[in-house]
Parts: sequence; C-alpha cells; structure tokens
Amino acid sequence: MADLAVGGLADLASGLTTVFQPIVDLATGGVVAHEALTRGPAGPLADPERLFAHVRRIGGLAEFDGLCRARALEAALDAGDDAPTTLFLNIEPDGIRVGPPPPAAVEFLRRGGRLVLEFTERALTADPARVQWFATRLRHVGIAVALDDVGSHPSSLALMPFLRPEVVKLDQRLVQDPLDDDAARIVAAVGAYAERCDAIVLAEGIETADHERTALALGATLAQGYHYGRPGPLGPDGRRVTTSQNTPLARAPEGPTRRSPFATVARGRRVRRGTLGEVRIAAELLERRALTAEGPTVTLATAGPDGIPTGARARRYVEAARTASLVAVLGGGPEPLPGVRGAALTDGDPLRAEWDVVVVGPHVAAALVARPAFGDAWEGRTPPVAWEYTVVHEREVVLELARSLMSRTVPASNAAMPGV
Repeated sequence: MADLAVGGLADLASGLTTVFQPIVDLATGGVVAHEALTRGPAGPLADPERLFAHVRRIGGLAEFDGLCRARALEAALDAGDDAPTTLFLNIEPDGIRVGPPPPAAVEFLRRGGRLVLEFTERALTADPARVQWFATRLRHVGIAVALDDVGSHPSSLALMPFLRPEVVKLDQRLVQDPLDDDAARIVAAVGAYAERCDAIVLAEGIETADHERTALALGATLAQGYHYGRPGPLGPDGRRVTTSQNTPLARAPEGPTRRSPFATVARGRRVRRGTLGEVRIAAELLERRALTAEGPTVTLATAGPDGIPTGARARRYVEAARTASLVAVLGGGPEPLPGVRGAALTDGDPLRAEWDVVVVGPHVAAALVARPAFGDAWEGRTPPVAWEYTVVHEREVVLELARSLMSRTVPASNAAMPGV
C-alpha cells in the first residue's frame, strides 16, 4: 500500500475504523448478516461521504477503497466467535480493480464465511459494462453481488438484469417517504426481477415499526436500520448471527458471453430468409421502440452493413442516448456518436458479419439478429442481398443477447481475477 503515502492518504488510513450494522430476517427478527462501514479519523472526515469525497479529490481512491475492505475483513476475522457468517462490503465505482483477492478475503471464505459486494446505482450507471464484467468474476470466486440504493436513480431498473444482483437493497426513501407513482413503478420492477431471478429484497433505513410494515408491504425479506441496531463493533451484544434460509449465496457464474447473438438464437429456433431491405425495416422498428418504451431502457447494436449510423438512424440513437440508461453501437470505436458508447471489433469477431439490435427495459425486451444468408462478411464490398434473421421477444433470451453485446465493450486485457 505504498501508494497511500501520496497526498496524505497514509495519515487518513491510520485513523480508519470499521463498524458493523446488523441485517435481520423480517420473518424471524434474527440477525443473518452484517454490513461493514468505514469511519474516518476524528473531525469532519469521520463522515464516510466526506471522507471518500476528499480521497477522490486528492487521488488514490481505488487503493484507499481496497484498504477499507481489507480492514473490515481483518476486523471480522479478529472477532472470533462473534464474527459474522455473511458480510456485506461496499465498493466505490472507481474502486474496481483487477488482481487476486486480498489474503483476508481468502481467509474469510476459507473459514466458511460468505461475502456480498455492494455496488451503488451510481456505479452501475457510470460504467455498466465494467461492473457486469467484475460481477461475473466475483461469482467465480464465490462472492455474491448486491445493488445498493435502488430507487435513487431510475436507470438502475433497466441495468439491474445485467448486473444480476443476488440482493437488491431498496433506498431508504421508499420506506420513509410517502408512497407515490414513482415508488410504485420501482417496487413493481424490483418485485418482478426478484421473482424471476430468485433474488433477495433488502429494505434500508428501517427506524420505526411503521417503516418495518412498509418494508414488508414492498416485498422485502431482509432489513437494516436503527430499528435493529446502530453500527458498532462486533461482540456478544445481540449482533451475533442466527441461522436463516435467507442468507444470500452467490449464484452460478454466467456461461460464456463471447458467442455471437445470431449463433445463440440460431441454436434453438428457426430463422427466416429475407432481403436486406426487410432487415433494415426490422432494425428501424426496434430503434423506434427504444424511443417510445416506458421507463429507462438499454439499447445495444452492431454497426451493421451500413456502418456507423448516419442521417435519421443516427438521430434516433443520439436521441435515445439522452434519456436511456445506456446506448451502445459496436464496431466504430469508443464513442461512435454523441452520447453513444461503443467499441472496436477485432478481426475474426463474428459480430463483424452480423446486424444486431437489442432493446431492454423494465417494460420492453426485443432483439433483432441477422447475418448474410451464406455467413459472408461484407467488408469492402456491397452488402449481400440475401439475409437470415429473426426478431426475439423472449425476455431471458433477449437479456442473454444483451449481456453478450455489453461484454464486448470491456477490453479483453481486463479479463483477470478481481481484487475485492
């Protein structure tokens, strides 16, 4: 941690403490996990928001954030019989890094402990592809994922299926403020996701019995807040974990994501033969659907035979990017259009010979997959006239296609083991 000597980070690190807040099972009232929280040195930086804002300004956030998690794990290990069996740890958006897990994480897992890494909505909306990549690799080492503060930013509802969190943490305003139409939409989307993916819903900010009743009505099965205990040290003071079936476990990692969308769809369903004109119409219909869908959406596409969108097609993508959670066009560099993300496609990538358009949101799921009828690429030539294509509306299939496209926006050089 030599880098912490830069900009006074070493002094900050020496004053850090870790406190733990219990997480309870709403059905039994038993403690099933703890969240580790960092507190800074005495003074204004004791507040974690001010502390991390200060570190972000002076640099070195990734190293500092990693140190906070390592300190929390060491404190949990030192607690002996009072150690939590499931520990929630937070990660800053800028704290995602590669490399082996720290020794304390390895030891915690070796002793049978369970780890859940919490990402904020801000992290997910800032760089969803990188967070998806990181979450996949966490699951390979048995670490589960939670999405924190759900409800504070509407974009997370569209991006949540990409992260596939085992735990969804409802923002405290949903239980503390009067319910409104926005809250109804959020709770409906979270409930549908939890039912479909067997995820756990955890309500934050429970301070009264009324808050607890609201949390139950919102579909939560776990909760945390001052009603159950303030953050503090571990010890024989009522925070010891009791057994519960609701303790989160990491789900199995996703399968390979490098298969092209067309290859994925063609394995299980028939595709039709048609003209390039038909494919252009199907693509335009989906692009327009992205503009009219209710709620935040994600649109992912390949450049296709016409190259990076121009004219009316380009205007549709730029307009969608103004309100969507994410819009990306692969095959034209990191930002092919204003506000639109992208990535170059390497030689041999089957996407270079496909035209794919995928639109996903809380209330929409549709994908076009197409390629020349004889599997030929069209680079440097007039696009083939005959195409194979189909439009898919089955949500789980569409999400699989979307994850495959999103994974290509992360450089292959980053595909190493995660640092926790």
